[in-house]
Amino acid sequence: MYYEDLSVGQQFGGTTVTVTETHVVTFGSITHDWAPLHMNEEAARASQFGGRIAHGMLTASLAISSVVPIMGMEGATHLSDTFTYRDAVRIGDTISTALEVTELIPKSKWGLFRLKLVTRNQHGTVVLEGETLLGVRYRPKG
Repeated sequence: MYYEDLSVGQQFGGTTVTVTETHVVTFGSITHDWAPLHMNEEAARASQFGGRIAHGMLTASLAISSVVPIMGMEGATHLSDTFTYRDAVRIGDTISTALEVTELIPKSKWGLFRLKLVTRNQHGTVVLEGETLLGVRYRPKG
């Protein structure tokens, strides 16, 4: 997709994934985040969540992967991300992300665009909201 193919308000369906035990354990291993809320069922059961939950950044990582199909080979750069966690994601939850173009910013070498991300669980509850700023190439002349 090229910059010229984008418009404010344009929407894209993103990824859908069921969060598994393997996701949580692997993410904890990679990041060294062994917090009991993620890794210890007994401790997590005594928490306000009543059981283990996925890492917030795991949820964000799964959500942001939704931009990959949009970027394609024309993608120039991924500049920034912000995330707000709205609800816990539990092992076994299926989360789906939707994206919307909220801003187009023309630059000299490529165009920038801002995407709003909304991730919901299988019950329709918003678990994450975010924004990402991306760069994409202009359509070649000729």
